Amino acid sequence: MLLRLTFFVLLACATTACSTVAVDRAQGVAVTGSAYVVTMKKVNDLALDESISFSADVLPDMPRDADTLNAVTQELIQRAQLIADAQKYFDGLDDYFSALEALASDDQSAATAKALGDVAESLKNSPVELKLTDAKRDALTGLAAYIDKQVHAVAVERALKRDADTIAQALAVSEKMLDEQIRWITFRERLVRQKAYNDTVQKPFVAGDTLGTDWKKSWSDYIRTPPTIALLTDAKKASADMQKAWIDVLRGQYSFAEIQASLKNVQAGLDAANALKDANKPTPAPAGTSP
Repeated sequence: MLLRLTFFVLLACATTACSTVAVDRAQGVAVTGSAYVVTMKKVNDLALDESISFSADVLPDMPRDADTLNAVTQELIQRAQLIADAQKYFDGLDDYFSALEALASDDQSAATAKALGDVAESLKNSPVELKLTDAKRDALTGLAAYIDKQVHAVAVERALKRDADTIAQALAVSEKMLDEQIRWITFRERLVRQKAYNDTVQKPFVAGDTLGTDWKKSWSDYIRTPPTIALLTDAKKASADMQKAWIDVLRGQYSFAEIQASLKNVQAGLDAANALKDANKPTPAPAGTSP
């Protein structure tokens, strides 16, 4: 009798341990996924701010007519709308990870499972400008076959089997948004950097002016990778790591160290960029004084 009781206790402990690991895996990717979405939204917002700022910098040197002003203005409005549409789509991805976390923890009700499915269905409709190519979409199908049935709770396994391709494609849409940001900002920032180089590096050098610390800084800044481009490149790596983390979880693997390190690196870049913006803000005039 004691032997039988001991066997059942050990069996229950083993089952509980397996269940806990399964919960931890699904919760891990859910929490990490939400952190990824939040971080990428911050990156996209910063990139839009940078786009507007350096467009404002180059506008005064462009033909000063209504057509030029209207063209640049409309281009930025469309840019802002694209990012707004993308951010709304990524909100849906965040909702998915939140619902997956609930399903994996202590709420495996039919209502939670249905809510998760509804969010996954909505993610099949990405912004038109960010639609994946057929080749890219085909490369992200059939992922349900990767699922290790031994390591996922039943309700989570069903959800992952249904949503494996959809979430992989949604994460690919996020990477495509980053590619577009890099393309856009690289081209436009090159214009600003070239103007700054001409004005603050080349002209004083050729003119024989005294070259002090400001000149050395301007010359060094021109050579280095622009901070925004570096940040977007780090974000693109984080996107690749998040896509890998999703597939790893389907396979039953458990480490999120790589994606978490990438997100930490991106956040450090965001903090540095925001600190620089704050440092460059004009000092407000004392109260009671006129501008």
